[in-house]
Amino acid sequence: MLELQHVSYEYDQSKPILNDLSVKFGQDHQVMGILGANGAGKSTLFLNLVGELKPTSGQIIVDGQPVEYSKQGLRKLRRKIGIVFQNSDQQLFYSIVKEDVAFALHNLKLPQSEIDERVERVLRELDIWELRDRPIQYLSGGQKKRVAIAGILVLQSEWLLLDEPTAGLDPDGRRRMKLLIKKLVARGQKILLSSHDMDFMYEMCDYLYLLGKGKIQAQGSRTEVFNDEQLLLANRLEQPWLVKLHQKLKIPLYENEDQLFTAQKRK
Repeated sequence: MLELQHVSYEYDQSKPILNDLSVKFGQDHQVMGILGANGAGKSTLFLNLVGELKPTSGQIIVDGQPVEYSKQGLRKLRRKIGIVFQNSDQQLFYSIVKEDVAFALHNLKLPQSEIDERVERVLRELDIWELRDRPIQYLSGGQKKRVAIAGILVLQSEWLLLDEPTAGLDPDGRRRMKLLIKKLVARGQKILLSSHDMDFMYEMCDYLYLLGKGKIQAQGSRTEVFNDEQLLLANRLEQPWLVKLHQKLKIPLYENEDQLFTAQKRK
């Protein structure tokens, strides 16, 4: 379980981004989502969770233990929680795909045979094995995101944090991202998502947290959070289109567009 206890963080003393924030992640949920408008603090929250930032006050608790900000403590934390940034280029360091994915494993001084086995397994799982010898500079945005995710998954982290995973993706890349997340969930991966894409968040998340003014303004199932139009509008967000259809046209609330279209064909 991941927990923030009275966490505050500020880049500028006059304006805290996180303000005495207390929240727990991981209680009987596998894909959790952080909603919030630009500037709400979603990325700052993620960076605090992985130790890239240290709270101004309060503490981060992982599996009942406070995070230690020593070199050893942070190394342990990052093997537990991996993050993929909105801009994948921020975490791609090598020119060739397989070399970049293996980077962290070499730092851990694992045997070469184990490194090769882990890299191959993850690249095949993410359907990018054929890209293993490809220069990263020639990859699409979606392919770069998959390589960045592979670099985290080889560490076998329990938690995967995806910050704006659909940003910059074309429709095919967005579809592939949804399929990838579902595949990871099926194998037991715990995922925390942050996105402005309300339709994506509605389809992917089984529990949501609405972040605003540095605090959690609401939390609950996707039905509970997305049905509250006034709450979303007050936080400069809008409802997913399936929820709008449900409320405005009084049709059933479907989980995804495939379910809606299948139901319509049957009529």
